[in-house]
Amino acid sequence: MVEMSYDILIDYEVGHLQVVNKAYWDEEEKLPLENLISMRQISSDSWENLPGYRAASYELAFLARLNDGEHELPVVGKGIIPEDFLHVFSFEGHFVEGEMFSEGEHRAVMGKRLADLFGLQAGDYITLLVRDKNGSFNTIDAEIAGLVHTIDPNVNSNLVYVPLELAQQALDVPDLVSKVIITLEDRSAARQLAPVLEDRLQNGDLAVYPWNDIDVVSVAEAKNVGNELLLGLILIIGAIAIINTVILAALERLQEIGMMKAMGLQEKEIVYVFVAESTGIGILGGVVGILLGAVGVWLFARYGLDLGVDMDMSSFGIPLIGRMYGAWNPEAFVSVFLFAVAVSLLASIWPAYWAANKDPIQAIQQR
Repeated sequence: MVEMSYDILIDYEVGHLQVVNKAYWDEEEKLPLENLISMRQISSDSWENLPGYRAASYELAFLARLNDGEHELPVVGKGIIPEDFLHVFSFEGHFVEGEMFSEGEHRAVMGKRLADLFGLQAGDYITLLVRDKNGSFNTIDAEIAGLVHTIDPNVNSNLVYVPLELAQQALDVPDLVSKVIITLEDRSAARQLAPVLEDRLQNGDLAVYPWNDIDVVSVAEAKNVGNELLLGLILIIGAIAIINTVILAALERLQEIGMMKAMGLQEKEIVYVFVAESTGIGILGGVVGILLGAVGVWLFARYGLDLGVDMDMSSFGIPLIGRMYGAWNPEAFVSVFLFAVAVSLLASIWPAYWAANKDPIQAIQQR
């Protein structure tokens, strides 16, 4: 779920890198119209030569109230250059009605769920009531060019996209944008490339932030720490079960231990037998666990879990609609397997020594 959350945010909202004015970043949640970036202030050469560069898109985000003549609802508007936008974000194939507008048109794209709230469809007209940078009210009147339905509930329910030039004109911010969003071939390279691009910009007011510095990602990572603590408790419970099994095995075999000592086996040999047996059981159990776990993950990764077309998981902190798929995590398989074997080995040492130190007669009599 965490991995899918990251992919959804990258593919539909934040990209891999964001070039933003530092002062704007501190107030980003309010979508201010101050501390914006001039499109003439930066050169696309700065990011087009980055290793693994794929595409970039300018974005002007603003607060608005969507009005259809009868109803009104707060939304987030985004001024975009449609051609660049479609290269950065995965909107192709998600249009359920109409299509993307062209630059210069008085047209808009919005989520299907948001349109359904107003009973709108492609071809209808909407009005976005906005405040420009001077605080004056203005409107953006546009025809709905297309409706999208993605696996990102925020796109479906809260966002309205309009041509960048139209948004700049209505907000009285000519040539200004909120940010530049950049996508790369490999998301793991974002953190390393952010300072590289920042140096190339040579502007002290601008900063480059990787996708994993976005606030919502930080919240998701914090939640992931809680999940890891929960998994840690499960492993502790499993370790207690392993220890209990090993100790009971030693107690139940006191007679055998007494017979071994009576036949001349040394204490270290008896300890070795117990440790080898316990470790072998740990390895066998670990292998069986890996096989069962691999089958379960394969099923979830291939077929997923259908939450229903309209099941929205955003209220649980997961920006996801519809089918949820599993993700392979080889490191977890290896670490849990080694944990099981280590616990089996270490847990057998003390009871083995305790049993081996017993007097043979007392051991045979189980005293």
